[in-house]
Amino acid sequence: MKKKIRRKSSIWLFIIRNKFVSTALIISAISFLFIHSMAIYIYFQNKVYVTFSRTNDSVSGNKNLDVTMEIPLKNETEKNCWQESDGSWGSQYDITITNNSRYDFFDWILIMTIPEEGRIDSSWNADYAQTPGQLSITGIDKAFSKNIHGNNSIKIGYVLYSKKLMTDCNFYLTGRFKRDPIKEIPFIIALFAFGISVIVILVSLFFYRMMRQQAKVDDEKIESLLKLCASFIDTRDEYTKMHSTHVAEYSKMIAAEMGFDEDFQKNIYYMGMMHDVGKVLIPKEILCKTAKLNDDEWGEMKKHTTYGGEILESFKFVKGIREAALYHHERYDGKGYPEGLSGEAIPIQARIIAVADSYDAMHTNRSYRRHLSDEAIISELEKNKSLQFDPDAADALLRILKSGKSLGE
Repeated sequence: MKKKIRRKSSIWLFIIRNKFVSTALIISAISFLFIHSMAIYIYFQNKVYVTFSRTNDSVSGNKNLDVTMEIPLKNETEKNCWQESDGSWGSQYDITITNNSRYDFFDWILIMTIPEEGRIDSSWNADYAQTPGQLSITGIDKAFSKNIHGNNSIKIGYVLYSKKLMTDCNFYLTGRFKRDPIKEIPFIIALFAFGISVIVILVSLFFYRMMRQQAKVDDEKIESLLKLCASFIDTRDEYTKMHSTHVAEYSKMIAAEMGFDEDFQKNIYYMGMMHDVGKVLIPKEILCKTAKLNDDEWGEMKKHTTYGGEILESFKFVKGIREAALYHHERYDGKGYPEGLSGEAIPIQARIIAVADSYDAMHTNRSYRRHLSDEAIISELEKNKSLQFDPDAADALLRILKSGKSLGE
């Protein structure tokens, strides 16, 4: 079974064949997935609350946070406390919250234990909510303490009156870090890789579009030239007018049915147009003879394949066009001409054109006979599969005929 080239859009063929573009496409896909995954990860990480705590027993929590409190009795000479006439103590507590990370710390709340009878007299740079034995502190916008920026700190404080001077306390700090993907080096690298790869792809596609437009113009010029040549070839014989054009169209349809791509179909169409170019060197009295050709005449007629190969030797615009003209009368069983090639040694283009050429010969009136019926043509194709014709190409044409698709008049 021959390996077939499946239909693919030209743009995907361009990407697959161009390693630079395909590599850029892979990089863009991987970097996009990484960016997306990291953004999701950071989104959920930003919802996680962390806790820093200090008690009489231990210090625990996130290493990126630090809380220090200046107690009223710093030393013998520095005192932030005073005693009232009723024996109670007033004291000022200055607290510093330090964010040692590079991310902002927000939605934070600092909970401190205080004497149950304690009373907050004044406070600064934060909001304070007091319950018996506990003080809750949160930041405020106007004091720029709501968010504690990365590698930064805030200072807050309060004045507390209590029966006994508070020289130490337990506290718990909870909040969330606001991670910014733009500050993450892997994210930046992935974003840069994605941007560069997308630019490469877009620029490549721009040039691809320009090349396709130019190729379309070139194809139109080549097709016009080949149609002119085919018209000249066919007009030498009254009975084979439009033969080259028909063979080109049938070959393209067979190639499409076999699953070959658009470029292959386009090229085999051009090959079909020029498959009989060698007949321009065959004398007209032989080419248009209505009676049976004698051996010498038949030998001369068979030379049209060799002549075609020689004429197209330097025609480089359509790869394989010389071989198509040279070998389109080879037979799958090896009994054809000019070289007696067989099976897959015959170029696939020539095998397809051979089926299309025979179909048109059977389907149209010739100088030596009337055209055959569709039933007779199908019978001939079935009978000569794997003998005269490539079985895959013949089966493709049979499927087209049996499906009722039009192959021209």
